[in-house]
Amino acid sequence: MPESREDKRDSIQEPWLDYKCSPWTASSQRAADLYCSGAKLWRKEDLADIEQQLIEACNAEKFTLRRLDGSIIHIKNPMFGVLKPIWEPVVKFQEFWHLVRSTPEGPPETYHCTYLVDWVNRTVRDYEGPLGTTRQAFKSSRERWNASMTCEAFTTQLRKLLLRADGTAKRVTKIVCFGLGDLNVKPKDWWRLQNDEMPPDQRRLEASIVDAALIHHAMALTIADIVHSCADPGSHGVRILSQDPNYIDQTKGLLRETGIEVVGARGAGGFAEVDDDSVVLSALAQAPIQQIIADLARPVAIVYAGNTSARVFDHYSSVVSLLSL
Repeated sequence: MPESREDKRDSIQEPWLDYKCSPWTASSQRAADLYCSGAKLWRKEDLADIEQQLIEACNAEKFTLRRLDGSIIHIKNPMFGVLKPIWEPVVKFQEFWHLVRSTPEGPPETYHCTYLVDWVNRTVRDYEGPLGTTRQAFKSSRERWNASMTCEAFTTQLRKLLLRADGTAKRVTKIVCFGLGDLNVKPKDWWRLQNDEMPPDQRRLEASIVDAALIHHAMALTIADIVHSCADPGSHGVRILSQDPNYIDQTKGLLRETGIEVVGARGAGGFAEVDDDSVVLSALAQAPIQQIIADLARPVAIVYAGNTSARVFDHYSSVVSLLSL
C-alpha cells in the first residue's frame, strides 16, 4: 500500500525548539531541589572566609566563592593593585527566593551563589567627613531611651524570654547585632533640600539623622544589662558585637569606648559569631537575617528593630509583641 502524504509529513524529523529552556530555568529548579534535599544556603566557614578575603582585597587578584551545590567559582578583583581605591568590596546576599524566582543579573555561573561581592563607592562619604557624634551625645540618647516607657516594656518582655519556668536563666554569652546604623553619617542632599523648604520651626538638626541609630545601639546595651540581671551568680560576662559595613572609623572608636566590639566590616563575619548562646539584634541590615541564622544556629532570642517598630521572637520564633520606638 503506497505511503500517504500525511505519513510522509509525520516521518520528517522537525527540530525541537529550546523555548524557555534557559540556564536560569534549569538553575532555579536545581536550587529548589537542593534546598528540598536539605542543602544549607549559608555556612559559617564560608561567611568567615569571604569576610577575610574582602579585608585583604588589595592583595587579591580574585575572590573565591562557594555555590549552593558545593562547587567553587572565582571572580576577578577590579581593584587589585590599585593604591587608593575609591570602591570598597562588601558582601551582597542572595536569599532563597532570589535563587528560585527572581531574574538574575549576573552570568549563569553566579545563579547558585547565595552571596556575591558588591562594590560601594565611598568618595562622597570621605569627602563630606563625619557628622561628629560625640560620646556625650551617645550617653544622652541612651539616657532618654532608658527613661522611656518603650524601654520598660521591652525590658519586661525580654526578661520573660530569658528566664525558664523554674526561674533559672538561659545561657547567653554574646549579643550579636546587625545593621544598627552608622553614628556619623551625614544627611543626603535631598534631605537637606527638603529640610530647608520646611518652616523654620519645623526644620530638623542634621544630627537628628542618626537618632534611630543611637537608639538601636542603646537597645544593644539594654539587652546586655537585662542578660546581666537575669544571669546566674558566677556566670561570665556577655560580649556585645556589632556588624554594619557602613561604620566609619569615628563610629568604630566610639563604640569601642562603650564596650561594643565591631565585627564583619565587609558584611559577613558577624554571622559566623552567632551561636545557640546568642541574642541577635537586627535593625537595618541589608541581608536576609532570618534565613541566614536558620542555617547557622538557634539563638536564644532574635530582636528586630527598625525606625518605627521592634519585634521580639523567642527560641521557637513565635511573636511576643510589637513595640513602638
